[in-house]
Amino acid sequence: MMRLLSILLLLCTTIYGQTPNPYIEEFDSFGGVGEWELVTGQPNTGSHGGELCYNVSGTYIDDTYYSFESDTLDFSSWSTVEVIMVISSNLRNSDVFSFWYYEEVGGWTGYDISGISGMQFFTIPNTAILLSFDLNTNANGNVSGKYAHVDYLELYSPTALPIELLDFTATVDRGIVDINWSTASQVNNNYFTIERSQDGNTWESVGEIKGAGNSTSTLMYNTKDPRPYLGTSYYRLSQTDYDGTTETFQPVAVSIDRPYIVRRYNQLGQDVDDNYKGLVIILMSDGSIKKILNFN
Repeated sequence: MMRLLSILLLLCTTIYGQTPNPYIEEFDSFGGVGEWELVTGQPNTGSHGGELCYNVSGTYIDDTYYSFESDTLDFSSWSTVEVIMVISSNLRNSDVFSFWYYEEVGGWTGYDISGISGMQFFTIPNTAILLSFDLNTNANGNVSGKYAHVDYLELYSPTALPIELLDFTATVDRGIVDINWSTASQVNNNYFTIERSQDGNTWESVGEIKGAGNSTSTLMYNTKDPRPYLGTSYYRLSQTDYDGTTETFQPVAVSIDRPYIVRRYNQLGQDVDDNYKGLVIILMSDGSIKKILNFN
């Protein structure tokens, strides 16, 4: 029930942009813009001496969730998400203290941290967009002197992904290969390289396009190969950082089954278009030449 509530709350949450690396939370206040908040549970649960704290006195109701959740997070430009937390708890045997993360595909995944004290480490996927600390009670009764504290939380990525690639496509249009790609983010990205291959092993450069350096916006790119190989060939994209580090992405295949026009020119060797009147010499991709008289 609590998890369904959290998903509904998520749909109403504003996304504030990419999460800073590192992300540090000391739980000195709650409920403000970008801060953690109590989404279900008793109102006397909250910050206690600079800690995320579940009541230290009073009574709990059986089978109830007491849940704090983060604001919406964005780790998409992080290669990995390393989690450091400082926690302590003294619970009844029947109660469960846990740490959760939420993914749009996959839902909630959690770790039981009941009875654990001190510094703890986890690794979570960069597709996580929400975090939560929960206490689940499994019996009615007095809990005076019982507690669950989170003193400190830090998330960091050892290295950020150089780019977050959304798509990469290569299509054929009248004998020309049209190459398109887009990125959701870029970190220290100097330039892109587009390469082609006939066998998928030996590659040659088609061209380079300048990268955006650092960006958190969706950017779209295009280039063309005007003289591609005949038959099946492959195109791939790579990006190079300012320090020379290169990342290469999976190739895509295209197929050109018939020879295509490489060049049109006149008897003087001048390039002409379809509207040229007179003798037109046409060079095909397979090396053959056609001559036509155009009087239309």
